[in-house]
Amino acid sequence: MLVSHLTERVASLRVVGIAALGTAILAGGVVTTATPASAANGKTVTLTLDGISTSVTTTAPTVRDLLTEEAIDFDSTDLVSPNYGSDIVNGMTVSWTPAKLVYVRQNGERTEHQVVGTTVREVRKELELPSVDDITFARLEAFSYDNGVVYGPGGRKLSADETVREESVAVVHKVRVAFPKDTLRIKRNVVKDRSKLVRSGGKRIYKDGRNGRKRVVFKKRFVDGDLASKRIVKSRVVKEPKRRIVRVGTGPNWIGLANCESGGNPNAVNPAGFYGLYQFSISTWRAVGGKGIPTDYGYWEQTKRAWKLFKVSGRSPWPVCGSRL
Repeated sequence: MLVSHLTERVASLRVVGIAALGTAILAGGVVTTATPASAANGKTVTLTLDGISTSVTTTAPTVRDLLTEEAIDFDSTDLVSPNYGSDIVNGMTVSWTPAKLVYVRQNGERTEHQVVGTTVREVRKELELPSVDDITFARLEAFSYDNGVVYGPGGRKLSADETVREESVAVVHKVRVAFPKDTLRIKRNVVKDRSKLVRSGGKRIYKDGRNGRKRVVFKKRFVDGDLASKRIVKSRVVKEPKRRIVRVGTGPNWIGLANCESGGNPNAVNPAGFYGLYQFSISTWRAVGGKGIPTDYGYWEQTKRAWKLFKVSGRSPWPVCGSRL
């Protein structure tokens, strides 16, 4: 069939009888018109060609004769209403839709089909292609199905209401849906705050925190064996994450002082009665709010008490190592 220039053919439809309506003779300003008997006996019908309508006058006895008269290149695969053998009646509507060549690929084979549907939805129904709309999905249970998808001549996937062109391709895809389970990490958040208990420019972990865990169910969709989509459809937290707290220093050089006083050992004990990172005496430790003895605590508590002492007395409590602050 030749359908590629349908628009041009429709635009140039011949209206039978118009040219034969008569000859206007201009003589001395008088116009006379002669009307042939064939035009007088013609019937006026609405001719719709692939959705484009025009009014024509014809003496054709049947629909087949009308289409031939209008130079329409039709054949048995086209959609015509009423049928080719129907008599032409004055005022009737004759519609003709050309068939289009569409390829269908399924199970590794390609076949050719002539279709008259205009949209993807119509063509899928005409070709009886399987549709995902016909599938009843199970709840988190694996299943498989076939799905017919129509692609334009350029390979672009067409939506249900788009127009199907000549040499479009319908592909019946093998689709499999699975619901695998997995355990995923929930990454801990990191919070930073400013602290005088860390030397200026330094960082120190105050609380390490931890990552959490969650159990999830994925929905994975495979098309012709290839993963096409993946998303979480069910999730349950089995271990809550705890945030990590990092303190950014704005204070004195506590590391330098501790290294000088105790070698950086929070459990250091001097036989002379001094304890911990900053070699507190018990009396001094208690004076700045400490309980027990310094070595009962780690870096943060010992540095907190050292900061209180520093705010009151400056470097003087550490006559030798205070210059390191």
